[in-house]
Amino acid sequence: MDKIYQHSSAIAADITLNNILDIIVEGVWDWNGKTKIVTRSPGWYRMLGYEVAILRADVFTWEKLIHPDDYPRVMLQFERYISGENDTYEVEYRCKKSDGSYLWIADRGTIVARNPDGSVARMIGAHHDIHQQIMAQTDLIEQNKSLQDGNLSLEKMIAQKTYELAKKNQQLERKVIEVESVANRDPLTQIANRKSFETELSKEIIRANRYLHPLTLVMFDLDKFKEINDKHGHKVGDNILCSISNLVAKNIRDVDLFARWGGDEFVIIFPELSQKQAHQSSEKLRIMIDEYKKTNKLSVTCSFGVAQYKDGDSINSLFQRVDKQLYISKEQGRNQVYSETTGATQ
Repeated sequence: MDKIYQHSSAIAADITLNNILDIIVEGVWDWNGKTKIVTRSPGWYRMLGYEVAILRADVFTWEKLIHPDDYPRVMLQFERYISGENDTYEVEYRCKKSDGSYLWIADRGTIVARNPDGSVARMIGAHHDIHQQIMAQTDLIEQNKSLQDGNLSLEKMIAQKTYELAKKNQQLERKVIEVESVANRDPLTQIANRKSFETELSKEIIRANRYLHPLTLVMFDLDKFKEINDKHGHKVGDNILCSISNLVAKNIRDVDLFARWGGDEFVIIFPELSQKQAHQSSEKLRIMIDEYKKTNKLSVTCSFGVAQYKDGDSINSLFQRVDKQLYISKEQGRNQVYSETTGATQ
């Protein structure tokens, strides 16, 4: 192979590479399977309208940008490739832009290194903007159909397409609002509800298995909450639930999922966090909630249970283990965090 570039040092080579990546119009990505970090070129961000480096450098960022209708197909292609079932990885789908619209891209990648156990150590690839090409193909098909059906004039075709697009956008907006507010949200606390949580936990378990990431589940409830309701009334109790929900939601990461399980019980998914790390995060939340009473008349504390997902766990077995830790936490005196290996902190 002919040598195009020759550098006297690795630093000089890095400077050249970074400058090349900066001027490439479209997106280049580099996934390190060991560190779990995904490096994306500036062009990748510009292609989708995001400020450079504003998003988290991990696979979750990528997965959340994939159009929901395309997601199963993309993941199927990706898993078949990294498992060795397919020789190539190449798939077309829609990615969410910063303004909420979607851009059609062609995604191509190749594994450049594997770990001794066969899992991916490093994979590089590129996202290529094919939006205009897809739109042109779609328009051509629609125009041909319209001409065949009624030989519509160009003016009528434009008016019809404009009307149909506006109508579809309105329907989509209404659907999104409906799904978000009714199907996925708890009406009192406005955090995720139990149904939404179960759906997301299933996805996170698949991701944990796919990328060999740790995944930890946390469950907590308010100590002696029934006594608060009985003494001060359900309105006061509801206000406390909302306040605690708001406090916790503001102090977890964007990739974490926080939901109301029922009554005064709450659950948190911590993707990419080990049991020890999730225990530490839960302890910080416990302290924040404990300090809540310093600015309010009522004393409010919470007990936490922590359990890390294990290979082969079902959702039920994982919940049984985290529920057991919560039970022990309450039995040991409440207002503490309890996990299988770490024990209790208070």
